[in-house]
Parts: sequence; structure tokens; C-alpha cells
Amino acid sequence: MDEPAWASAPPVTEIIQRDPKMGEPSTEHTEVRILFDTNYLYFGIYCYDSDSKAIVATELRYDAEMEGDDIFEIMIDTFHNHRNGYRFRVNPLGTIRDQSVTDEGLIVNDNWDEKWDARATITSEGWFAEMRIPFTAMRFPEGAQQTWGINFHRTIMRKSEDSFWSGFQRGYTLTRISGGGHLEGLEGIKGLRFRVKPYLAGSLAQHPSSNQVRSNWLGHVGIEDAKLLLTPQLALDMTVNPDFAQAEVDQAQVNLTRFNLFFPEKREFFQEGSGIFQFGTGSRFGTVTDLLLFHSRRIGLSDSREQIPIWAGMKLTGKQGPLELGLLNMQTGPKGSEPGQNFTVLRAKATPLPRSYVGVMLTRNTGSDRGGDNRAMGFDANFSFHRYLYLQGFAAKTYSRGLEEKDWASKASIEWNSDRYLASAEHFRVGENFRPEMGFVRRAEPGWNGLEQTKLEASYKPRPRWRHIRQFNFGGALDYFADQDGLLISREGRALFVTNFQSGDSIRTEFGRDFERLISPFRIRGGDGIVSRGDYRFNRFSTQYNSHPGRFVSGSVRFERSGYFDGTLTTINAAPFWKPSPNLSLQPGIAWNRIERRSSTFTTSEINTAVNYSLSQKWLTRTSFVLNSQDQSVLMNFRINYIVKPGDDLFIVYRESRNYGNTAARAGNGLVNRALILKLTYSWDM
Repeated sequence: MDEPAWASAPPVTEIIQRDPKMGEPSTEHTEVRILFDTNYLYFGIYCYDSDSKAIVATELRYDAEMEGDDIFEIMIDTFHNHRNGYRFRVNPLGTIRDQSVTDEGLIVNDNWDEKWDARATITSEGWFAEMRIPFTAMRFPEGAQQTWGINFHRTIMRKSEDSFWSGFQRGYTLTRISGGGHLEGLEGIKGLRFRVKPYLAGSLAQHPSSNQVRSNWLGHVGIEDAKLLLTPQLALDMTVNPDFAQAEVDQAQVNLTRFNLFFPEKREFFQEGSGIFQFGTGSRFGTVTDLLLFHSRRIGLSDSREQIPIWAGMKLTGKQGPLELGLLNMQTGPKGSEPGQNFTVLRAKATPLPRSYVGVMLTRNTGSDRGGDNRAMGFDANFSFHRYLYLQGFAAKTYSRGLEEKDWASKASIEWNSDRYLASAEHFRVGENFRPEMGFVRRAEPGWNGLEQTKLEASYKPRPRWRHIRQFNFGGALDYFADQDGLLISREGRALFVTNFQSGDSIRTEFGRDFERLISPFRIRGGDGIVSRGDYRFNRFSTQYNSHPGRFVSGSVRFERSGYFDGTLTTINAAPFWKPSPNLSLQPGIAWNRIERRSSTFTTSEINTAVNYSLSQKWLTRTSFVLNSQDQSVLMNFRINYIVKPGDDLFIVYRESRNYGNTAARAGNGLVNRALILKLTYSWDM
């Protein structure tokens, strides 16, 4: 940081604490200096520290969360609309992470990756970093002079201290983009015009067939992504014969309920501009998904998560005048005897008020399970008033052959979420014939007869002036589920108590009283019995401990004991995180369930373990092991990732899936498939 240019840039020095002492200056001095030229935006970051030996820097993996490290991050709102932005993070080792943020954190895309770089060093005075962000990584409005929104955030991990330049009031986070300040004076800058990213891939796959193992050699070449900027704010993405071999393994999930599971999208092409295509349920600060009008995993993946070849696709995203637009069209090839399908999505959003939007979405799939095509149409709105008040709602309808009635879904919710109080109310309805075949609906099968859900939640979160306590949370919630005729199906009531300590640890305890009505018998996956139809009432208790993430060993452990229809359920979840060095981290995840019923007792075990070893910030390895006793399956995945340059990679992947126990006996030797995959991507910007 000794170049003369940095000395000429005026420093930003007013970094204010949010935690633990809101409104006071950060305990360690911070400076930010900003420079730019035609192609790049530069940030000089001076994180002084009175005890540099106590700086926490443990993560070398590119795009890791770095939750346990000292960090500095920047939020940039290029359109200055106080809703959407780009987030850039760096730690004292120079490890970087980025995200795209939509609608003030309603949608945060962790899988958004762009080409930018950073370097950092630790000295006796603290740690220092230099960021170089190309203007080609972001979309921004036309105009000779630009005014953007901006904010800075520093975390000092050993003190559990968070400080901000703007919007430091509690209840705000960095994703609350409206809390940022202004960056003025940008002019003569150049954005992206065209990018092409071809790939070359080869694989050797083996799978059992007729009591023998067959091998297939496959070679692939195609265009992973070709991006053309029609205007500085409107991007056209195209793909030809894309390959998703490097997609990560899905997280193992235990399913002891009557409902189907939701798996998130991880494939790179669908991450670009994904926020604009979001339409459905999910709390602003939560992760539960009951309905999505469009879920991109329906394209190129079967219900059993097997790949279906995609021939080509295009996507248009960005701003045109007052509208945010999204248009997607993809064509898949045949899968066995099933013909290929065409998928089309149109999305538009307008902003009648600051921090708010109203939108419309249309979808069409030519290969409906019921014959012909399947279409969906929906309208949604999100309004933010005051600082903490949110109103959301949508109404959607599907069109399927032979299903002309009861094909609507809708939602209305109101939420107040501040540092001291949380209060929310939501009503959600799904008709029994609502079938968005390009989306996701959390159904209870068989016997599905639509859904009426009412949810109430409230919390009081005081901050006592006690030495070791940062905040309490006293809360309660009630979820009421009925079918579309008003018959009560399920009711979940709970009271919770959370203690957040100044050390960064927390303890969460819940008590619940549940009701379940089975209209038809329910077979427990992984068990040997059927639960009879009838009404069931039971109590539930759980407690969870989360440790401070900056420790050498951190993680969480959870215990739950509850009724389970005509029996009891005991659950233990453990998710430790061990970082022996910046190069090595181990994440063993274990879930154990024991169900005791009148007629039978059985257990399930789910293990999802990852070992990450980074030779450097360019050479990364990841080994994952997934065991699911419900399916009696084991999956091992080993990946070497060499980052040729930001955005371009060489992947070497070995993957093997096997069955064991009774499932293996029925399938022969237990092998499901194995594959060795090599893939190289390299892009050119113009």
C-alpha cells in the first residue's frame, strides 16, 4: 500500500460499531481509500490492529464464507435503487468471496461469481488489503457521471465486533442496501461488452447393467456461457450444449415427514441474474421454501436428480427503462423414450415506490406429465415501509390438461423485524390442482387436497446490561395447516428462548405442542411400518448450542425429543468445524434419529462430511462423503479445482455412488455408478 496514488486519495475513517456497543467508534482504527480508472475500481483497506498477533485468519478457500475470520467487505449499489447490489469480501490472507443481493437481502445468491481480485498482508500494525474490481463485473446505468450506493463493514472476530461506515443501527445488515451511503465522482468508466466462456470436458463413467459393469467414454465441448451486453444494463446470456459435471453434491436430508424435499440450484449458468426470477414463498430472513413458481432445477434434472441433456438456451436479464426484466428459454434433448422439452420463463418487475416492487411472471413447459403443455402465471408485490416494516403477497394460476378448477395459489404477509421486536402474520393457500411443473410445491402425498396455512410469530429481543450476555430472544409461533375445505391437518405451536453471549456463543431452546391428522396411512421411509390414519397430539422439546465461529474448533450440536404420531422421536445433530490450519478444514456433519413405536423401533443415520485442503488460493481440493441410511446409499466425491484465473477453472472430479445392506443385495454388488471427469473453462472479455 505504498504506491503514491494511495497517498493522494482522501481516507474514509468514520467506522462505527453496531455490536457490541452501537454508535461508538470501532475499537481498532480503519481507513478506506478509493481510486478508479477507465476499467477498474480500487479499494485500499487499512485495518489497523493494536494486537496483530490476535488477528484471526484461517481460510484460504476461494469463495468460502469466512464466518470465523476477521473480514472487510464492501456493498455496491450500482443503480442506486436502495434494493440490489454486489457484495465483495476479503480476509487478512487475501481470500475473497462475492454475492449478488436482490431486494435488500430477500434473495442472496451465494453462487454468483465474477472476475475480480484482492491481495492482503499482515504486519505488526494490523492487516492491509487492496481490491481491484473491474467495471465489467457489474451492471450500471448509462451516463457520463455515476452516483452509486456504497457501504463498508469490518468484523474483528476475537472481540465479536461488527462496525459499519453507514447504516450501523441494529436491525440493519450489510444486505440492507438502503442503509448505505453514496459514492460520487465516477466518470468515463467502461463496462463489459462481450464475454465468451467455452468449455472442454471428458469423462469415463461406469454403471452396472445385466450383472456386469459397463463403461462409457464421453467427450463434451460447448459454450458454457456467452454474454452480450445489449446496453450497459441489459445482458443476453447464451449457452450451447452446457455441461454441469462440476455441480456440487446435494446435501443429505433426513425426511421423516409426509412432505417432499426441496433441493436448491447450484449450477453456474442458472445463477446469473437468478434473483429476478424469484417468485414464491420464503421468509425475508429465513430459508423455508413451500412454493416457487419457477425452479431452475426442473431444467436438465429429473425428479431423481439425474442429468437430462440440454441442447441450448438463452437468458435476458437486466433493466430496460423503469422495468427489471428476465427472459429465459431452454431446450432439452430426449431422455430415453421421452422427447425433449422446451422451457420458457418471462419475468418483469417495476418499482412504484423506493425499496419496493410489483411484478409478473409467466412460464411454459411443452412436455407436461399430463400431455400437452403446462403454463403458469403470477403477480407478486413486495413493499418496504419505515425501516423495518415489510408487506409481501402474490397470486398465481396454472393451466394443465384436465385440471380446470382449484388451480390457484396465493400468499399475503406482513412483518416487522427490528433488533428489539419481531412480529409477523402470513396466510398461504394452494389449490389441489395447482401444478407449476417448472416450479416447486411442498406437497403431502398421497391424498393431497390443497393447503391453507396461517402462520403467526412474535419475538421480544432485549439487550440487558449484563457482562456476559449480548441479547436474549423470547419468542413464540403458531403454524396452522388445513386443506382447502378447511379441515385441520396439522398445527404446530412453539415457544423459544435464545441467549446470545458476548463471546459469540449462543444457546437456543424450544418447547412445542403439535397436532397431526392423517387422512390416509403414512409409510415411514427407512422404517418397517405404516402409521394408521387418525389424529395425533404430542409435545416437542429441543435445545441447540452454537459456538463462536472464530475458534480453532467450532460448530453446533442439537438435541430433540418429541412425540412422533403413535411413538417418540429422538434426534441428535452435530456439525463440528475444525480448521487445523489455513490450508485444511474438516466439516463432519452427523444426524441421528431414533423412532420408537408400539410395533417397531428403528434408527436412521445421515453423514455429510467434507474435507477441504488448499495447496494455495489457486489449487483447491474437496472430498465429500455422504451416507443416507434411509436410502441405504453412499456417495463419495473428490474434486481438484485449479483456478486458472478468476472465473476460469480446471476441474478433476471422481465420483462414486453405492448402495449397501438390503438395497445393495437387490442391486447386485451395490455399485450405482462411478465417474472420472475432467473439465476446463476459459473465457475472453471484450
